[in-house]
Amino acid sequence: MKFIATILIAPLSLALTACKTTTPTQETNHKPSRFEQHLDAEGPLTADQLQSRYPIFAVKRNHDINANALAALNEVTTPTQIIAFFGTWCHDSQREIPNLLKLKEQLNNPNIQLQLIALDRTKSDKQGLAKKAQVQYTPTIIVYQNQVELGRIVETTSQPIELELLNIIRKN
Repeated sequence: MKFIATILIAPLSLALTACKTTTPTQETNHKPSRFEQHLDAEGPLTADQLQSRYPIFAVKRNHDINANALAALNEVTTPTQIIAFFGTWCHDSQREIPNLLKLKEQLNNPNIQLQLIALDRTKSDKQGLAKKAQVQYTPTIIVYQNQVELGRIVETTSQPIELELLNIIRKN
């Protein structure tokens, strides 16, 4: 009889303990690592959202904006859209996007708009914006006027970003 009771009680006690959940204090004390944080950004973000959620994008770089290029960009009268496709996990994005954000902060031109679109590690987003723009590398910064692509910066700049953007705009 003891043997039968043991056989019946053992699975029951195992079933009861197997469903045990972690305590709330264990869950609330978990702080995502930098690696975990950089996995989840995908889709459109504001500069404030990006910099608050991913502090590496808030780090100020030792890049002084070229005053002449800034003045010329401030004189652009044609509505211009800059779309930056990037990965929060991408070292090139972590280098280039803060410089772009610094430039945008210093611009005083409502004709130049910046849109940030975070991509996952497959370089895609749920809305299909990267696919539509034929993005293959991150970051890819595309300049549009009148819904026509004027040019793009892919992965890295050969000169300061404000000069590259100005050259793209002036070419057309």
